[in-house]
Amino acid sequence: MYEVSENNMTQDVDSYFKSAFHQIRSAPGLIIPSLISSALSSAVGWAIILTVLVLSLPLLAEVAPIVEQNQDLISEIIGEEHLEDDIDPKIEELVEEFSGLVPVMIGLFIMFLIVLCVIWIIYFALYAWVYAGTIGYLWQGITTTTDFRNFLYYAKKYSFRIMGLWILVYIFSIVLFLVPFFILVFVPSPANIAIFVLSIILCIILWLVVMVLLFFAEECIVIEGMGVIGSVKRSKDIVSGNIGSVLIFILILIVAFIAFFVIEGIFEVIALLFNSSLTPFFMLFLIVILVPWIQLSKINFFLDRTGVAVKEMDKEIEIIKTVREFIARSPYILIDFIRKNKVYLLAALSVYGIGIGIGYYIGHSFFFLSEETIMVLSEGWEEQRWLGPYISMPLIDTIYYFSNNIGVSMNLGLSGIFLGVPTIAGGIVNAAIIGMFYGIVPAETATAFIAVHGIPECMALVVATAAGIKLGVKIMGSPENGDEALMETLEVVLATSLLLGIAAFLEAFVTPIVISLMF
Repeated sequence: MYEVSENNMTQDVDSYFKSAFHQIRSAPGLIIPSLISSALSSAVGWAIILTVLVLSLPLLAEVAPIVEQNQDLISEIIGEEHLEDDIDPKIEELVEEFSGLVPVMIGLFIMFLIVLCVIWIIYFALYAWVYAGTIGYLWQGITTTTDFRNFLYYAKKYSFRIMGLWILVYIFSIVLFLVPFFILVFVPSPANIAIFVLSIILCIILWLVVMVLLFFAEECIVIEGMGVIGSVKRSKDIVSGNIGSVLIFILILIVAFIAFFVIEGIFEVIALLFNSSLTPFFMLFLIVILVPWIQLSKINFFLDRTGVAVKEMDKEIEIIKTVREFIARSPYILIDFIRKNKVYLLAALSVYGIGIGIGYYIGHSFFFLSEETIMVLSEGWEEQRWLGPYISMPLIDTIYYFSNNIGVSMNLGLSGIFLGVPTIAGGIVNAAIIGMFYGIVPAETATAFIAVHGIPECMALVVATAAGIKLGVKIMGSPENGDEALMETLEVVLATSLLLGIAAFLEAFVTPIVISLMF
C-alpha cells in the first residue's frame, strides 16, 4: 500500500527547489535531457524549413522569370501606384500567368500539409520518448548515477505508455470542449448563449482540476512502472493526499515563469533600442537552468511524497574555475576530434555543400533583385525602422550572436541522438541560408557581410554537425555505448563555443566596420 499523506516527515515544498538547484550545481550532467528536448524542437523547425525549400524548387523555374519580366509592375502594385478604375491589361496578363501556376501550387501545398502531419506525428512520438527518458535519467541521476544509458533504457521502455497517456488526455480535452459547442447548436436561443458561456467556464475549471490530478501521471509510469490507467489512479491518489503542497508547487512554478518572462521582456525592450535582441540568451538560460531546475524539483517532490530516498550529492563544482579550465582545453578537444574523425567531417562538409547548393539555386533565381537587396541592406545600417537613426551596442550584439549560435551548435550536435537525421536537416538549412545570400547578391557583397565572422562560425557548425552525425551512427550501431558517445558529442559541441565566441565578437565589432566601409 502506497503512502500519500502529507504528515509523514515530508519536506517543505520550497526545499524541492533548493535541492534541485544544488543537484544541478553538483551534477551538471542533469541538464542533458533539457538540451535533448531543445534539440528535438529545433529538429522540427529544420524539417519544416527544409520541406518548404525542397517543395519550392519546382516552382522557381516558373515564378522567377515571371517576377523578373514584371518587376516594375509588381513594385507599382505593391506600392499601390495603380489607382485607375480600369484594370491595366498588363495586370490582367500577370494575373493570368500566375493563375496557370495555381494547380501546381495547390498540389505542392497539399504535399506540404501531408509532410507537416507526418512531422507532427513523428515529433509527438519522439517527444514522448524524450520525456520518458528524461524522467528515468533524472530519477536515476539523483538516486544512483547519471549514466546516459538510463535515458535510453527508460525512453525505450515507457515511451508508448507516455504516448497512451497523452492521447487519453487529448481525447478527454477535445470531447470536453466540444460540449459547449453542442449546447450552442442544439439549445434554443437566446438561452444557448448564456448556457454556452457558463459551460465554457465550467469546462475550463473541470479541465484544470483533471490536469492537477494528473500532475504526477508520467512519473508514476516511469518511476513506478504503472500502466496508463494505473498511473491516472495513482497520480490522483498522490495529489489528493498532498493537494495543498501540489497547489503551492504549481503556484511557485507560475510565479517563476512570470518573473522570467517579465525580466526577459524588460531586457528585450532595452536590446531593441540598440537594434539587437537578447531572446536567444534568455532561451539558453531557460533550457540550461530553468527547465532542468523545474524538472528536478518535480521529481524531488514525487520521490519525497512516495517515500523514495535521494542520494547525497557531491559538493558543488566551482563554475568559474571549471569553465576557465574547459576553455583552455577546448582547442585540444577540437583538434583531437578533427584529427580522429575525418570521415564524419567529410560527411558534414557534404551536407553543407548540398545546403549551399540548394540555397544558391534559390537565391540566384532572384539575382535580378540584387540591387534592391543591397539597397535594403545598406539602408538597414543607416536607419532603424522604428526609432530613427541606427544605433548599436556591440556588447549586446555579441551576447545575441553567441547565444544564438551556441544554441544552434548544441542542437546540431545533440539532435544526432535521433539517428542523425535532424543533424543533417539542420546542416542543410543553415548552409542554405549562406547559399541563398550568395545567390541573390554579388559575391563581394555577400563576402563582406559574412567572411569576417563566418570562418570561425562555419568551422564550429561543421564540427558540431560532424559530432551529431557520429552520435547518430554510434547510437544506431551500439546503444549500450550511448553514454560515451553522448559525452563526446557534448564535449565537442561545448568546445565549439570558443570558435563561436570569437565569431560573435568579430560579427559585433568588426563586421559592421567592414560593411560601413563598403557602403
